[in-house]
Amino acid sequence: MRNRSVLILCIGLITQCTFGSVGNREEEKLVILQNLIFFNNNQTIPIGTNLRSYDDQSDDNLNQFSLSSNGNTYNISVQSSTYINWEMGTYRINPPNQVLGVSTTSSERSTAVAKTHTPYTIPLDLPADDFYGKTYPFLNASTVSNITQFNSTMETGASFLFPNTKVTNMPLGVVAIANVSWEEIYIRMDITGGTTKSVTILLPQGSKTITPKCKIPIKNGRSGNIEILFSLSSLFQDRTVSGTPIRFLETLSGKAENPVVISKVSNVDLYNILQQNLQAEDIVFSFPGCFPGVER
Repeated sequence: MRNRSVLILCIGLITQCTFGSVGNREEEKLVILQNLIFFNNNQTIPIGTNLRSYDDQSDDNLNQFSLSSNGNTYNISVQSSTYINWEMGTYRINPPNQVLGVSTTSSERSTAVAKTHTPYTIPLDLPADDFYGKTYPFLNASTVSNITQFNSTMETGASFLFPNTKVTNMPLGVVAIANVSWEEIYIRMDITGGTTKSVTILLPQGSKTITPKCKIPIKNGRSGNIEILFSLSSLFQDRTVSGTPIRFLETLSGKAENPVVISKVSNVDLYNILQQNLQAEDIVFSFPGCFPGVER
C-alpha cells in the first residue's frame, strides 16, 4: 500500500521523483548546478572594497621612497599635486559551485549558466542580465588627489585608502576578475640619484584587469572588505621581460633635459615603459596575499 502511495505521488508531481539508476549522470550534475545557481541568484550580500595605495618601505612617508635601478639608488619624492581621475571599478563574480565535465553551447540561460570554466577566474559567458553575467561596481568616478597622504596602515606601514570605493550587493560566489579604469593619472615628482630631475607624468585614459591567484569568496559571514593594492612605487621599478631589462629610472637619468615631461607625445620611450609596468601582472595592481590554494 505504501509503495502504491509513493508511485501515485511521483506520477502526480510529474518527474519530481528520480531514482539513482535512471538518467544520465552528467544531466543530473547539470540539474544540480542549475538549482544551485537559481538558489544563489536569489541571494546577494553587501561587500565593501579597500583600494589601497602603499609602498613597502615600512614608514609613514608614502610620498618618499628609494628604488634601485641597475645598481644605482634613486630617491623619489612625489608631490601633493599628484592625482588619479578614476573612471570605474567593477567585479565579475562566478558561482561558488562548479560541476566539471558539463558544457553547452546553447544560448538559453537555463543551460548557459552551467557552462564550466577552468580556472575559476575566467568569467562565465552569460547574458548581461544574469547575476553571474553582470558587473558589480565598487568604485565611484572621482578625482582623488593627495594620494601620498597616509590615512591607514597595513603590514608594510602607512597606506592610503581611496575614499571613492563603495559597498555593493553581490551574489554568492567567488571573485573572477576585477577591472579598474581611469580618465587620467597625473604624477609630479622629484628624483635624485646621480642627477636631479623634476618629472611630470601624464598617463591618459586606460584600464587594468586584475586577476586573483586565490579564491576570494563572496559568502555569508565574510569578515572584512576585499583588498586591492595600488603601488605607485612599483610603477618605476626595474623589470625583466623575456630576458630584456626594462629600466625606467636609469633611462630617465640619462635624459639631458630638466624638467622632464613624460606623455604619449613626449619622451615616448619612458611613457612606454610606464605603460608596460602599469599593465604587468601583480606589479602596480594586485590582490594582496593571494596565493594558489589560499582563500582570502
